[in-house]
Amino acid sequence: MKRFRLFLRNTFIAGIFTVLPIVITYFFLSFVFDKFSGFLIPYLKIGVRYLPSNIHVPVSSLRFISFILMILIIFFVGLFTRNYVGKKFLTLLDKTLRNIPFVKTIYISTKQIIEAFQTSKGANFKKVVMIEYPRRGIYSIGFVTKDTSEFFNSKIGEVCYNIFIPTTPNPTSGFILIVPKKDVYELDMSVEEGIKFVISAGLVTPDMLKQKDGDE
Repeated sequence: MKRFRLFLRNTFIAGIFTVLPIVITYFFLSFVFDKFSGFLIPYLKIGVRYLPSNIHVPVSSLRFISFILMILIIFFVGLFTRNYVGKKFLTLLDKTLRNIPFVKTIYISTKQIIEAFQTSKGANFKKVVMIEYPRRGIYSIGFVTKDTSEFFNSKIGEVCYNIFIPTTPNPTSGFILIVPKKDVYELDMSVEEGIKFVISAGLVTPDMLKQKDGDE
C-alpha cells in the first residue's frame, strides 16, 4: 500500500512538472494575444457602424482582424525604420521625446532597459554575480553593467561595480546598486543562463542548463 501511494504521488508530481510549462505558456500567450488583439477593436467598431445594418461582425472576428493589423503595422514600422527616411524620423522623434519634461524620464529609462535586453545573450551585461541583498545572509543574483565611475568610487572610498538586480519574472525592472568589488561573488555562469534563472524564478538552474546542453 505504501508503494502504491508513493507511486501515485510521484506520478502526480511528474504530471504537474510536465503540464505546468504548457499551462504557463498557454496563459501567457493568451494574455498577450488578448491585449495585443484588443488594441484596435475600438477603432474597428467605429468602422463597423458604417456597414449595412444586415451585416453583423462578431467580436471574435474583430479581435482576429485587430491582431493581423497590429502584426502588419509592426512589420511596416520595422521596414520604415530600416531606410534612410525612417532613421532620420526616429532620430528627430528621439530628440523631441528627450526634451519633453516628465515624458523624457519614462522614455529614456524604458529605452535603456530595452537596449539592455535587446539580445538573448544580454550583451550589455558583463557578468553574473551574487551579492548579499537586501540584507546580510540573504543573497541575490545580479548582473554587472560596468565598473563604477571614479566619481562614486571616490565617495565610497573603494573600487565598485554597478550591479543591476532584476525582478522576477519580469527582468526588465529592478534596482541598480553600487557594490564594492570585495563584496561581490562572481558566478561561473553565462549571462544568458543568469537571465533564464531569473525569469524562471529559480526553477531553471545553471546545472540543469549545462546538463541539457551536454545531453544534446
